[in-house]
Amino acid sequence: MNPASARVLVVDDVADNRDILVRRLGRLGIDLVEQATNGREALEAIARQNFDLILLDIMMPEMDGFEVLQSLKAQDKLVDLPVIVISALTDLEPVVRCIELGAEDFILKPFNATLLRARILSTLEKKKLRDAMREELARKQEELNDARALQLALVPADYRGSHDGRLVSIDIVLEPAKELGGDLADYFLIGKELIVTLLGDVSGKGAGAALMMARTQALFRALSLREDALEIFGAPERAANLVNAVLSRDNHSCMFVTMLLTVLDVKSGRLACVRAGHVAPFLINGAGAVHRLLPETRLPLGLYEGDHYRSSVIELQAGDELLIVTDGVTEAMNAADELFGEPRVAEFMAESAGDGMLGRLVAQVRQFEAGLAPSDDLAAIHLRIDATDR
Repeated sequence: MNPASARVLVVDDVADNRDILVRRLGRLGIDLVEQATNGREALEAIARQNFDLILLDIMMPEMDGFEVLQSLKAQDKLVDLPVIVISALTDLEPVVRCIELGAEDFILKPFNATLLRARILSTLEKKKLRDAMREELARKQEELNDARALQLALVPADYRGSHDGRLVSIDIVLEPAKELGGDLADYFLIGKELIVTLLGDVSGKGAGAALMMARTQALFRALSLREDALEIFGAPERAANLVNAVLSRDNHSCMFVTMLLTVLDVKSGRLACVRAGHVAPFLINGAGAVHRLLPETRLPLGLYEGDHYRSSVIELQAGDELLIVTDGVTEAMNAADELFGEPRVAEFMAESAGDGMLGRLVAQVRQFEAGLAPSDDLAAIHLRIDATDR
């Protein structure tokens, strides 16, 4: 910090002491100096404007230096405001007390001019570095917040649509554990015939996983815009093979994506599933019976360019509901290191199917965690078919 730009507050009840300190500061090029004769005046000055350093005496009338430090600590101001105590108290106890209250340094009176100069310049330099670090952290946090908002904007709104006498409902949720996450949750329509859902989980955390997630989502979306999109997603293993080939090529970081890709033919109720190392989905039928769909699983996307995926087909009937989750649900952990687990998901689905299921599921997972910070991103898709509009 350039001393000429530093603003310093000198607090001492003895005018001669204040005068000496002001002159010493002037020799360092510090001219922005205010004075206070006691602790109360000091706190009033600090409330009016910002200072870069306080030189504080201990023994003063009305309010002593200890009380000033206690007040500043209670207001959490000592994080940004360094205080050097300059006192004639020679016992070790007041020195320890000042440091415990948050003082940056302690100098005994009568002070050595060279020592005072070194301590002041050192303290101002440390404050400059701390301020720069806080500004950089604030800038990065703002960037992360913007990136999080953009990532969440990639998640489409819930869907309600009527197709050939069937009402198709899709609810979707994505909650990154940190500012940025690696879970992927998406759906899109291809013509009036097919509804594609994607639920994936990228290995790793943070910005790298988020970029891998966005790239994977963009690749599937790009396939949906091709002229032969109906043919590609009509046999969804073709879509998985194409995306896997791109993700695997030159994948030196070895990042990968577990995924469950489903394609619903809304006219026939035919649901084709491609499972790439992902948690198997849950199905509840109109009679309330919960089943696990266990399509053959292959390697996650991005690991092996030559892998060839296969699809499994089931027929969905009116009243059927499909729940797809990431391991942020099944591997949510409580304080006893117990996992939420797939059996709890099946039990929950049997008891809580219907509209609003995902909100209730997330609430139950968070209740299970009992206030612990989530250990992983959470994403889920709930697909429901009804015979007629409700």
